[in-house]
Amino acid sequence: MPRPRIEDAEDRLLAAGLNLFARRGTERVNTNTIAKRARLAIGTFYAHFPDKHALLREIQMRTIGALRNARVEATRGAGTNPEEQVRASAVAAVAFAESHAEAYRVTFGRERAGAAAHGPVVSESSRPTADGLRRLQAAGRLDPDLDPDLAARAYLAMEVGTILWWLDDPVRAGREGVVDTLVRLHPAQAARVG
Repeated sequence: MPRPRIEDAEDRLLAAGLNLFARRGTERVNTNTIAKRARLAIGTFYAHFPDKHALLREIQMRTIGALRNARVEATRGAGTNPEEQVRASAVAAVAFAESHAEAYRVTFGRERAGAAAHGPVVSESSRPTADGLRRLQAAGRLDPDLDPDLAARAYLAMEVGTILWWLDDPVRAGREGVVDTLVRLHPAQAARVG
């Protein structure tokens, strides 16, 4: 069997770590197991990451970045109507989670608790949603008593929880039903004026 190229080592470690974290959880995986799964020496692991928690954090940061890029790309072509923007963002989030289920679960699911002891828990920023809600309030299209920061944070937590619930058993609800529910519960829709 040909030896892996050293420039592939980080990608191999990330893929092996993601697979193991998704199947076994952070606490039941160690650096030796990750290196072995990646078909690399343990020294190569430590040349790239100081420990398994750093590897986990890199997986999470890459996942959040990819999800953010998917949302930006989807909403870029959605026009200026808030409902179209919300729907495009929800469709992108559900599609991303569906096509990257392991990464989504490791980033937003149970692994968050394990990572918390080894640094801050990563999460998607609610700032873009809060900024959009402020713009709608300024235009008189959203309840002026709504706290945009709180509403954005609450929505994002609900969205993540709903998508994780759906990923665990997609038979529970159809993809379009999940998207429609997320759109209806988004503060830009639920707190709309007029």
